[in-house]
Amino acid sequence: INISDAEGFGLGVLESLSCGTPAIGNMTGGIQEQITDGKDFFGVGIVPCSKTIVGSQSVPYVFEDRISEEQFHDALWEMFNMPLEERLALGLKGREHVLKNYNFEDFQKNWISLVDKTIEKHGSWQTRKNYKPWELREVK
Repeated sequence: INISDAEGFGLGVLESLSCGTPAIGNMTGGIQEQITDGKDFFGVGIVPCSKTIVGSQSVPYVFEDRISEEQFHDALWEMFNMPLEERLALGLKGREHVLKNYNFEDFQKNWISLVDKTIEKHGSWQTRKNYKPWELREVK
């Protein structure tokens, strides 16, 4: 269960799914990518009842997606009342989702490819191209 109202990515849901255990999660941040592939769900996704953007000059644009106590209880009951075979099937689908989309081999290849493309386009730290420095100014 991950009902965080502001989650960048997190690993709890992926760890649960990788073990074949369906998850309950707030459909915020990276959790929504983990609990569904856009077609199938691998547990119960809770759509937030309120969405807020909070921030300041030092930490702009943090999204807070809150769920209600009633939504949380409903999700628990949905999972609790789900037939065992359905829960097991959700868990197996979730495990397959993790193995297909979050495995180390593909992650390593994709990460190296991203870094290589970035260096090719923008240069390395020492040879940066198209770099424009910026400065932080206080507005009074």
